[in-house]
Amino acid sequence: FCFDGDDAGRRAAWRALENSLDQLVDGKQLSFLFLPQGEDPDTYVRKLGKDAFEKLLGDAKPLSQFLLDELKSHVDLATGEGRARLLQEAKPLVTRIAARFLGRIIRQNLAEIAGVTVQDLEREYGVKESRTTQAAPARSGAAAVRNPTRQLIELLILRPQLHELVHRQALAAGQRVLVSGNAPA
Repeated sequence: FCFDGDDAGRRAAWRALENSLDQLVDGKQLSFLFLPQGEDPDTYVRKLGKDAFEKLLGDAKPLSQFLLDELKSHVDLATGEGRARLLQEAKPLVTRIAARFLGRIIRQNLAEIAGVTVQDLEREYGVKESRTTQAAPARSGAAAVRNPTRQLIELLILRPQLHELVHRQALAAGQRVLVSGNAPA
């Protein structure tokens, strides 16, 4: 995004940032370029040329930096109250970030600025880590199936002395097996 360097341009940039949060994708970069005061893209290029404008593009702020810089500019980070206000003002924005990794990085930076742990910040913001990265690998084949017969076999392997309680005819017939002296069902 490229905006005029005046107050109206900064307000427009903030609206663009807010509208972009739900659309962010990891691996894509969104940056904000502010032209010098009193300049707009058209007059800047006409006055100084394409090369000067392209050089200026190198100074564009990534979304993460623009977001945090703007939030920090409204609070006093030297006080606990200011840092708490920073976290409160950031919450509705940061929790909307669709890009998972970028969102995590911004939350880490925000936590560092405010002097809290990422875990505390995420708990307060209601951010839940995806279980897909933390889940145990799926079991394959028969290990995933734990029907009553399999459970019985596992139990008999662990405690062979229990074989006396199993009604062998019922087990062989595929019927439900009852233990402790009851007849098969």
